[in-house]
Amino acid sequence: MAKSNSDRINEALDLLVEALGPVIDQVLLPLLPPGVDDWPALLAAKDDVGGKSYERTDPQVQLRVFTERLGNLGFPFGQVLSRAEQNLAGEMRDVRDKWAHKKPFSADDAYRALDTCERLLRAINAPTQADGVRKLRLDVQRAAYSEETRRDTRNASAMPALAAADLAPWREVLRPHADIASGDFARAEFAADLHQVSNGIGTRDYTDPVEFFARTYLTDGLRTLLTLSARRLAGDLNAAPVINLQTTFGGGKTHSMLAVWHLFSGNDLTAFPQDVQGLLHEQPADLFRRPIKRVAIVGNELAPGQAWRKPDGTVVHTLWGELAWQLGGAEGYALVADADSSGTNPGAALRDLIVAYSPALILIDEWVAYARGLYGRDDLPGGSFETQFTFAQQLTEVVKSVPGALLLVSIPASDIRRDGEEPTASDLEVGGANGRAALERLQNVVSRVAQNWTPASSQESFEIVRRRLFVEPNADARRRIDATARQFSEFYRKQTGELPAETRSPEYEARIRAAYPIHPELFDRLYGDWSTLERFQRTRGVLRLMSAVVHALHVAEDDSPLIMPGSMPLASAAVRDEVSSYLDDAWKAIIETDIDGENATPVHIDRERPLFGARALTRRIARTLFMGSAATLGSTHKGIERQKVFLGVAMPGDTIGNFGSALQMLGDRSTYLYAEGQRYWFDRQPSLNRMAGERASSLNVEDVYAEAVRRLKLGPRSTPEFTDVVVAPLSTSDLAESESCRLVITHPLHTHNARGKESTAWSFALDLARNRGGAPRQNANTFVVLAADEARWSELDEAIRTYLAWKYIASSVADLDLTASQAEQARTRSDEANRVVDQRVAATWIWALYPVQPNGAQPLSLETKKIESGEIRLATRTGERLAKDDVIFTQSSPRSLALELRLHLRTKWNDGRISVGELWEYHVRYPYLARLKDKAVLIDAIRAVIADPGWSDMGFALASGYDEQTGDFIGLRVPIYETQVPAITDDTLLVAPHLAEAQRARDARTLEPVDFRKPEVTLPGPGGVTGSNGGSGPVGLQSSVDIAVANARYTGVVELRTSENLAAQLKIITEEILVHLQNAHLDTFEVQLTVNAGRREGFDTDIVRTVTENSRTLGFVKNRFEEL
Repeated sequence: MAKSNSDRINEALDLLVEALGPVIDQVLLPLLPPGVDDWPALLAAKDDVGGKSYERTDPQVQLRVFTERLGNLGFPFGQVLSRAEQNLAGEMRDVRDKWAHKKPFSADDAYRALDTCERLLRAINAPTQADGVRKLRLDVQRAAYSEETRRDTRNASAMPALAAADLAPWREVLRPHADIASGDFARAEFAADLHQVSNGIGTRDYTDPVEFFARTYLTDGLRTLLTLSARRLAGDLNAAPVINLQTTFGGGKTHSMLAVWHLFSGNDLTAFPQDVQGLLHEQPADLFRRPIKRVAIVGNELAPGQAWRKPDGTVVHTLWGELAWQLGGAEGYALVADADSSGTNPGAALRDLIVAYSPALILIDEWVAYARGLYGRDDLPGGSFETQFTFAQQLTEVVKSVPGALLLVSIPASDIRRDGEEPTASDLEVGGANGRAALERLQNVVSRVAQNWTPASSQESFEIVRRRLFVEPNADARRRIDATARQFSEFYRKQTGELPAETRSPEYEARIRAAYPIHPELFDRLYGDWSTLERFQRTRGVLRLMSAVVHALHVAEDDSPLIMPGSMPLASAAVRDEVSSYLDDAWKAIIETDIDGENATPVHIDRERPLFGARALTRRIARTLFMGSAATLGSTHKGIERQKVFLGVAMPGDTIGNFGSALQMLGDRSTYLYAEGQRYWFDRQPSLNRMAGERASSLNVEDVYAEAVRRLKLGPRSTPEFTDVVVAPLSTSDLAESESCRLVITHPLHTHNARGKESTAWSFALDLARNRGGAPRQNANTFVVLAADEARWSELDEAIRTYLAWKYIASSVADLDLTASQAEQARTRSDEANRVVDQRVAATWIWALYPVQPNGAQPLSLETKKIESGEIRLATRTGERLAKDDVIFTQSSPRSLALELRLHLRTKWNDGRISVGELWEYHVRYPYLARLKDKAVLIDAIRAVIADPGWSDMGFALASGYDEQTGDFIGLRVPIYETQVPAITDDTLLVAPHLAEAQRARDARTLEPVDFRKPEVTLPGPGGVTGSNGGSGPVGLQSSVDIAVANARYTGVVELRTSENLAAQLKIITEEILVHLQNAHLDTFEVQLTVNAGRREGFDTDIVRTVTENSRTLGFVKNRFEEL
């Protein structure tokens, strides 16, 4: 009968009890107070419960002493285990309780429990029991894998096709290795284990030297290490004798040791891959076939408190005893036997040993883990703490002095970076205060002699992962990789502002090519964020996770061009378990509900929005958010930036314009998603999003309308173009008659669309122009309507609901019993929502509708104009745009008024006069005339005619009245001849130029015109001149002569650039030339515009008609088209 998961947990607990007993005895027995016989009595005294028994072999009792305060003893195991390792004991208490109460263990639960148990056993230096639990853990993983594969296929098949045109799916370019594709692997295999490999245990990838190098990428650091090792073992005294492989947790030090181990396994150099041969071809040909002694000592596989028996019967107690036995068996051990059995320094015997068995390769891994077990003890078989480092110092010096001897030591390096703290070595790798003391001593000793080794760079780490997971690309694959990198790069360059700037650089294209088929952003997340987690072991952790990811995607036949953060199949049990093993257990439920599960929030959003669902957009965004934020919760800069989110999702075929909407919907509906500014993160604590979403959806539409109208009323009440702003009139009677131009901003009930006449705003605006309540409207040319866009109103409705919901939450902190962080979130979201509403109000009211009428014979209608700009004040931007487009006039001119009189008021103007009051009444009533801001605009234009030199062609004169009997105008003021501007009233008359000139000719005094070009000057003759006082000077002759006057005439000719803006050129000529001449008090002033235009094919009929009619209206002297 197959084992159940509960059975496996039972076996693991038995192994744990077996290992914990000696450790507890070692720590607690010396600390027992007088009168206490055994350590379980400490718990009995603490609990003070009569009749309860405490067994020293009960796992609950054992784990309690590891995790609880024991009276005055405090936490005695704090010196033995780090805080992280004590947490492992706490987790095992929960496992034991669940097992004792007969609760079932799923494959996920069992794997996590056994993994924790194994880690705890290795922390207390119990390698035998740890190996036993490891086998149980691998059994669970293998038993569940077939079911996981089926589940992977089912979950991944729900993803839509994401293939991009002309881009091959990554699976077709680089195939995964057979074990990855089939799932025939245990992720623990990615953890290089020097002890097992040196004993011939493990998979072929690690135990076979040739296969090992076939899947190993030679980084610069590894190349240097292999070269130095070969030189040293060949007898080169200039090569470093001691090398310190100091890296962070999971940084590749053990893998590098294995590379050196396999290099000197006795294989000919030609058996290795070409890159290894090319690296070492200068070394002696027989070097790699020589009988080189190899020693592999792994500190956490040896217990300093126990002796261990070898196959030949030799009993070893210390590291130097282990070193001697591996070098020379019983014969070698004999050289240090006395020092080993007494736990004392071997002295000169150590040098004799190394000399006798060189060339020798000595690898010592996890030395700190062994040495910390000696701290504070001098009664253990392994010797004392001080002796350990005396041995370390002596070993480095001896190796340095013996040609052909090489020592590689691994020492943990700074790894975990906490805000505000100095970097520290990994707690899991060092282990408590004892481990830190051992680390410090060992660093001091080794650093005196050792050469430090450089681990793999981030870019090299990418290649390490790629080689382990995928086959090598051939020429065709490389061509496809180049094409994919190029298309991604081109796609990124088109998305200015939405993606990080570096993605548009050639260097980023090179990164895509180098990391293929894994997107560089995913590598950055794993190596930058996830590697800061205590349990995540950099390259090893990436390999473990990505092996599960690649397998799941391969089985699901993923057709994406790259594996991106948004591609992570978190719904896959294998992937989810691997990810959550580095996080709290709460994340599993969060993944299933808010990120990637059959009923997860983003999946629902994608189903509701086909535009999103066609690309699984929301689901991919949620995955990216998780990968970019889950590992950052412990930092002050938690979360991932918006541009990085988009980068983790965007691929050719996507429309990035949809990303923001999908992200917004996800934020509004997710339970665990938080946002602050441009950063987003998933957290373990529920957010207020759900509460806000439910309240928003329950709001009455009248509340939404009221908030929109309130905001509209906050805008300016007048502008340079409008004398008043009327907000949200509900009927035509709400807009009073007026003689000045107003802006009417419609109620949200009245919206407009691009279709035009079908909108409610169109109907309302037309009704406003025609009616005021039950009566006809008189002044239809005194307002402009600004209406909301029909489609954008729905977005604004959603934004207002969100704002009102968050506003309520932020103002109800006490009633809702919110935490301080939740209150701050509510205030932040309320402020953000408030800004969004302001922006959307400005983006929604964009349609200007205003009455138009071609002429008095045709009915009144409407025209529309879409008005958008960066100005968010509706009245301001509407006025500016309409004034620019001559829909509203804040200034006019005599010429404009004269043109209107001739075109639209011809019947009235035929009388030769019109009063100001009549003209203004026409303007406010009829939209075929210019829409003037107010009467002052008309008055100013009329007054300006007095100084208008062109008044006789396109202008008018002024009069205060008209005598019907005589036909003369009273108080006639003719421009240019009259300099004083009269007072303008409603009775003031505008007089046709020909009538004004005729009357002036009758009334004016006849004057002899003076020829300014030839002034007559009386010059004195020889007899003198008449003095100014009337006296006479000498009599002389008088004669008239022509005197030249300087600068008396100006003539200018210029050709306009007809291919450019003609209006702009004419404006410049007018402002820079003509206006200056006009203001020079001229006697004559004549400006002619000559137009010559030709077209070989002849002008179209409509052009001929339009130009001819307009030229005639504007008074062109010549106005004809001719034949060629």
